[in-house]
Amino acid sequence: MPSSDVLHELQELIQQRRIEPGLLLLEKAHDDFAAVTPGMCHAGLALGCLAQWLDVGFDDHGLLGELLKRFPVAARHQMPVNDYLHLRLAEALFAMRHEELPAALQNLETALAIAEEIEDHRLALVARLWKARCLRKAGEYDQALQVTRKGIAIAAELGLPYVGAVMRTLESWMVFQNGEPKEAIRILQEAEAVLRNTDDFITLGNIQSAYGRIALREGRYDHALQYFEASIAYFQRRCSLGGYLARSLTNMSQAKRFLALQLRRSIDAGWARRMRVDAAERQRGKSDAQKLDKRDKAAQLERMHELLRGAQEHLAQADQIYKSADNHHGAGNVDVSMAQIHLDLGNLDLAEARAGEAFELATTKADYLLMCRARIVQSMVANARFEEQIGEGDDPSRFAQLAHDCAREAVDLGERTESRRLLAQAHICHGMTLVNGFFNNSEAARACCDRAESYLGYDRRDALWQELELLRERILHSGIEDPNLRAWSQGAVGDKSLQEVVADFEELLIRRVWEHEGRKVSRVASRLAVSPKKVRRVLRHLGLLAEGG
Repeated sequence: MPSSDVLHELQELIQQRRIEPGLLLLEKAHDDFAAVTPGMCHAGLALGCLAQWLDVGFDDHGLLGELLKRFPVAARHQMPVNDYLHLRLAEALFAMRHEELPAALQNLETALAIAEEIEDHRLALVARLWKARCLRKAGEYDQALQVTRKGIAIAAELGLPYVGAVMRTLESWMVFQNGEPKEAIRILQEAEAVLRNTDDFITLGNIQSAYGRIALREGRYDHALQYFEASIAYFQRRCSLGGYLARSLTNMSQAKRFLALQLRRSIDAGWARRMRVDAAERQRGKSDAQKLDKRDKAAQLERMHELLRGAQEHLAQADQIYKSADNHHGAGNVDVSMAQIHLDLGNLDLAEARAGEAFELATTKADYLLMCRARIVQSMVANARFEEQIGEGDDPSRFAQLAHDCAREAVDLGERTESRRLLAQAHICHGMTLVNGFFNNSEAARACCDRAESYLGYDRRDALWQELELLRERILHSGIEDPNLRAWSQGAVGDKSLQEVVADFEELLIRRVWEHEGRKVSRVASRLAVSPKKVRRVLRHLGLLAEGG
């Protein structure tokens, strides 16, 4: 059993964020911790202390789990209150590390309620920090923010600036999720200033990672890569931080994928511009220009594939780390990210398999965030199969219905979280299925589009906003049956002048209104405020009205 002095010193070191001295002291006292049994004085305190050090990077090689087995419920009724509270903290941390969020929250609620009743403010502060993390992981951002801000106030009252800075880092994430990136950055900068001279590599790395996530949201993908590289540098300074390293690798892959998608859009836009160039202009200097275009396009395509290969390599590293740690959420996020890349490359079978694996992992932990993300990708894969009519003779409508069902379920799952962006993504996905050529329900798709936009707010610079813009474009085109209108909406007018385009549109409009108004010339004239004579002239020109009609 570690002495009272050792336990006290460990508590002081963690509050001062002096991590390395604490880790060395824990290594020396390892055998003493391993000898803890329920009847010992301060036994619960020892487990609670060990749990707090696990949270900042100590690798106990499974010791905490073994110790908790020695404390069955029947052995707890005679424990001092303080020991009992620390034991519940230890159980909460153990549950958190095994992704059992409901069990963790139950232990934390109990510990927090009793700690506040007996005015053990420092223990209550730890319970608040961990409770806020659990709520954030569950996607309950509003409640997590309330708990975090209360903890920050308590840390200030207790004179614990380092603990307060750790909680401010958590606060910044919720503020960011609420659509306030500038305020989130300000909070991060203040927290970083407090912790800069400590060796709390977890929090310092998390701060860099948060900067990177904000840069991703703002479409600054190159900057995001730099921040994620900085976070990786922190996490690599301590070998026990593999889970954090894997998360940054996953974020790196996302940044590279977004860069690749950005490059692909640039290639597509350039090619579309090239196709719209007047034939006479294309003819002049034709050979050199085409060779240059092909060389540029080949170089851009190679860069795009290089980025995607790099993203896959990062994900493979993260996957290995997560699976060795039996981290379902992390491994599931890797599966989703890998499925997205396979979908980008047109590897639908691989994309479908990885998305399915992600959903199965998510269901084992009732992880609604991950379940929603997986269903979104599954819907996108099914939609791609329908559009490409891949299925070896199967009715392609089956894929359209599957895409719709997965998207609808994604919306339902997203509503069980407080992630506005995830809900926006689910509604965009649902809208895409409604304009896929099978349902052709542009009105319902437009409603999905409006809901997605309401969730995104001012987030209008990243890949998700571009997905929303693509949905808008498809809605516009899905409602245009006439080939001329479709071409005009894309800016393609051929050799026609504006006057000629207006004349063609006039004929199209009069014809459609005539059909809509029961083929009554007088109604068309009244509806469009033109003379009946003009309506008859246009209809005769179109061959829809006989001479003298």
